[in-house]
Amino acid sequence: MGVSKVQKVEIVAHSGVKKALLSSLQEEGVVHLEQTQTEELGLTGSSADVTDVDHRLHHLKHALDYLANYKDEKLLKKLFGQKPQVSRSERTGVLKLDYMSLLDRIKQNESQKNNLISHLKYLEREEEVLSPLSDLEIPIRSIRSTDSTRVLLGFLTLAQLADIESLADQGALWYSIIQKGKRYVYLLLVYLKSESAFFEESLRELDFHPVYFTDPVLERAEESDRVEDVLVKIAREGERTQKEIDDLDNEAKRLCAHSEELMQVHDVLMNEREKELSSRMMGETERVSYLEGWVLTKDKERLLAKLEPYADNIECYFRDALPEEDPPVDLQNPKADQPFELITKLYSLPKSGTLDPTPYLTPFFFIFVGLTVSEAGYGFLVTLLSLLLLKFAKPKGNIRKFIILMAILGVSNIFIGTMVGGWFGFPIRRLMVLDPLQNPVPFLLLSLALGFIQVWFGTLLNMISKIRSKEYLQAIFVQGGWLLLLPSLVAYGVTKNSVAGILTLVGAGGIVLFGAPSRNPIARFFGGLYSLYDISRYLADILSYSRLLALGLATSVIAMVVNTLCKTALDIPKVGWLVAALIFVGGHLYNLAISFLGGFVHSMRLQFVEFFSKFFISGGRPFKPLELESKYVDFI
Repeated sequence: MGVSKVQKVEIVAHSGVKKALLSSLQEEGVVHLEQTQTEELGLTGSSADVTDVDHRLHHLKHALDYLANYKDEKLLKKLFGQKPQVSRSERTGVLKLDYMSLLDRIKQNESQKNNLISHLKYLEREEEVLSPLSDLEIPIRSIRSTDSTRVLLGFLTLAQLADIESLADQGALWYSIIQKGKRYVYLLLVYLKSESAFFEESLRELDFHPVYFTDPVLERAEESDRVEDVLVKIAREGERTQKEIDDLDNEAKRLCAHSEELMQVHDVLMNEREKELSSRMMGETERVSYLEGWVLTKDKERLLAKLEPYADNIECYFRDALPEEDPPVDLQNPKADQPFELITKLYSLPKSGTLDPTPYLTPFFFIFVGLTVSEAGYGFLVTLLSLLLLKFAKPKGNIRKFIILMAILGVSNIFIGTMVGGWFGFPIRRLMVLDPLQNPVPFLLLSLALGFIQVWFGTLLNMISKIRSKEYLQAIFVQGGWLLLLPSLVAYGVTKNSVAGILTLVGAGGIVLFGAPSRNPIARFFGGLYSLYDISRYLADILSYSRLLALGLATSVIAMVVNTLCKTALDIPKVGWLVAALIFVGGHLYNLAISFLGGFVHSMRLQFVEFFSKFFISGGRPFKPLELESKYVDFI
């Protein structure tokens, strides 16, 4: 239980079996490889170029993402569908498939579609510009300036139309209204070029916006075509373009039949890449390859069995970690505690050789989330949903652990919520042990008592850690002093018992005499006396557990408010039952989400800040063996 025991493994192999050896290690997934110190051993580093593999992986992922837009999968299948399974024999033949030509077809399909979409958007913009000019009665090609006149199309705000009329009265300007809208009016203007400077300045002041026909529009227009005719041609061209896009979409849907094949190639190629990168960690000579790493002691026999086929070409050595080495950390706990490893990992892994806090935080976290949410109905829903996901979605790895954790926390709420809360805001009085809404003081005292127990227990674990590291004086007199002082001080404050007072002084004496490491007796005394100031920190830590009451009350109050709103909504004629149902479902789902989020985060904070600070030594690096990884398929 706790941190797994690991051993250093060193493998010396003939260069001829190097790739096969790495493949076997990857299949078994038990060796955490370390970078070989080639200079110290007189070896050369192994180089591996994965540029081409990275390029192919990029195109494979892009192609799969593109085809995913065309898969007609229902939501339930996306949530609960199983990944394709690939056996070892299938894995060896995957890379022999002609997948590059398939990738080229997908790339060409995407490129053509993107070009057509761009063209369709361009047509839509042209149509948007030309539509206000559709009532123009003269052909497009005839709208051009002459030697003496300037012809101009454009628009301005409707409020400025009177100013155009004034300009027409002042000079040689003729205008025609093409279309009048709610805000803008579109005009055809003709004026003498000799008056250009005057009219251009005047139009600029009126914020007149000229409209010009683009070259593609002029190319579409024949001599007699008006704007309306060009709009018809644009619409037909848009229909043809959309049909071509639809044809490409249909082709992409047919290409989806090859998705599973590309998924297999992607994951196999991804593992080939990892294997090549792992070879960089090896050292070698002309005939010999050398690698080193770590293996869990419990997996030693598995490794030896896997290496048996190479017995004539390799030598394998095992040893325990040296004091100056920092082996990777792997957590090994009973099944009931394994989901709670996620809490520890969110903070940090324990340093090698120190205590794993997972089994110690498990009961506290279970109770704290139950108290902070304190809703049995919500717990039932969370547990039910989690069990359905486990049964049908069949998640793996940390996702599976998290879903199991949520199921466990749901069970916590079913029991604790029944005793201190209710079911969807309806308390069952005869089953309640505490009613925080009617009398919150007992709930507060329970929260502080649980905080005192966890803080005291964290100090006990610190004492155990120091005994394991042979710091006996600190363990017995300082940590032991706190273990004696804290409960004795509480007992004396409550009962004024003289025995409790004496035990308080004994505990304080141990802290004062041994709390400071100085050899100078005076410095040690005053340093130890200052250490007693930590009692304020203990007090602050214990008071932090009052958040259990605050969050628990918030959940219950919001649930009751939702129910009250439902009762009010029922009085609405005819649709009252529907409104009440929507409020009930939406309100309780919202309350469930924020309550579990708040309960999870704040319970986690109590572990990280108040509990871990007493004993936990973080800084461990994770045990990451070379193993088969997958994104789209499952290797069997």
